[in-house]
Amino acid sequence: MAVQTTRTVEELQAYCARLRAAGLDAPWSRPGPLIPPKPTATQARHWRWRNIEPLLFESSEYLSPHRGAERRVLRLHNPGVPERTVAHSLVLAIQYLLPGEVAPAHRHSPTAIRFMLHGEGAFTTVDGQKCAMKPGDLVLTPGMAWHDHGNEGGKPVYWMDILDWQIVRFLENLTFEPYPDEQQPALRSPGRDIYFPWTDAYAALLKRAEQAPDPFDDVLLEYVDPASGTSLRPTVACYLQLLRPGIRTHAHRETSTAVYRVVRGRGTTTVDDQTFEWEPGDFFVIPPRARHAHANGGAEPAVLFTAQDVPLLKLLRLYRMEPAD
Repeated sequence: MAVQTTRTVEELQAYCARLRAAGLDAPWSRPGPLIPPKPTATQARHWRWRNIEPLLFESSEYLSPHRGAERRVLRLHNPGVPERTVAHSLVLAIQYLLPGEVAPAHRHSPTAIRFMLHGEGAFTTVDGQKCAMKPGDLVLTPGMAWHDHGNEGGKPVYWMDILDWQIVRFLENLTFEPYPDEQQPALRSPGRDIYFPWTDAYAALLKRAEQAPDPFDDVLLEYVDPASGTSLRPTVACYLQLLRPGIRTHAHRETSTAVYRVVRGRGTTTVDDQTFEWEPGDFFVIPPRARHAHANGGAEPAVLFTAQDVPLLKLLRLYRMEPAD
């Protein structure tokens, strides 16, 4: 039951002013619930590769990687997120290197996950482990691991970077440090904990397809740490998803955010009242709690790569999934 007071509105305002002067706040002095709901900043969005690709190629006319401008990247910008990132929790960028170029070594507190898109001769060296990157390969760069990139081939290469930069930024623990030299020495072959070849991952996906399909995702395979069997990082999980010809998944909602890249095939994804018709190379994002479903109406399988903030939400016991049909 509400307590009746004899104080006037003017007296309450004066009281709140004294609170502010003392470094205090009374949330009950304002209308509304004590913990007001906040809509997600991330909007459902579809980026077409045919629009991105020419702009990516043109970027080399304006920047060469060097100290002070170490990475030639184009970030996907979600119009709802003030920081101009793909989602409120994740960053997605496409990195582009010409033949012979080197992206200088550095390290930072956010984790970075590389998924190779195109070209031959690219590499990432992570704490002395040189990882040759072929299309579909995934390379993990844990937070504060020294890393540099290069293109030893004869044609341009590009890959996508997924970072948990937004999460680390919110926790106010962003740090960055340049390496003393342009490149670090390559001392050993990559370990199984940072390098995940496409050939292995795709074979495992096809093996998973022999099992009973998932009604919401059809065939879904998570990249896991080989030692622990857990997600690659506490903040980010990565998956390969296979949508078989003629499949239409059941709609559902999740409290997590999902960022997708179309590896091959064509299909549609309906997010609330929007339907994205995607093709190879496209990107799209599904915000938290959005009703969504996938469909492949063609005669060929479709393969998607997706990064999601599921592990963090599970750690916080905030992850939920519910059918929405």
